[in-house]
Amino acid sequence: MRNLCLLGLLLVTVGCNQSVQMTEEAAIEKLHEFFELLDIEQYDKNALSEIVTDDFHIFEMGQDFTLDSFDAFIQEAQKTTVSTSWTLSDFVVSIEKQSAHVAYLNKGLFETTEQTLIHSHWMESAYMVVQDDVIKLKFLQSDLVNREVETRVGW
Repeated sequence: MRNLCLLGLLLVTVGCNQSVQMTEEAAIEKLHEFFELLDIEQYDKNALSEIVTDDFHIFEMGQDFTLDSFDAFIQEAQKTTVSTSWTLSDFVVSIEKQSAHVAYLNKGLFETTEQTLIHSHWMESAYMVVQDDVIKLKFLQSDLVNREVETRVGW
């Protein structure tokens, strides 16, 4: 009877210690969540800070942004940007224990207050880790492939 109780306790303990598992689907889902939180119409730095590590960096436009400096960039962009959307595709995911590297294509569409649509196409790469039982982005690299500006008349 004692062995049965010890076995039950061991199973409960092992079950409670299960942490979030990094999977291809979870990594891609986290990227989609990141870009949903960047939506200019609902952007919230506090919500974004919940899914990035404390030492998060994003390399874009030749600049190294921390969460704070990226937030300042977004705050400035909100003055001239009406809406944003991103389409992520062609994922290549590599998983190593509790981390993942994801390479993908990103097509963004930005509507501005100056009645223009900006179509951007990037090649991007993200590194994420499991931290405090949550998958978090640690690093994102963005390389612009192409950008086209479309002026809209009569909006």
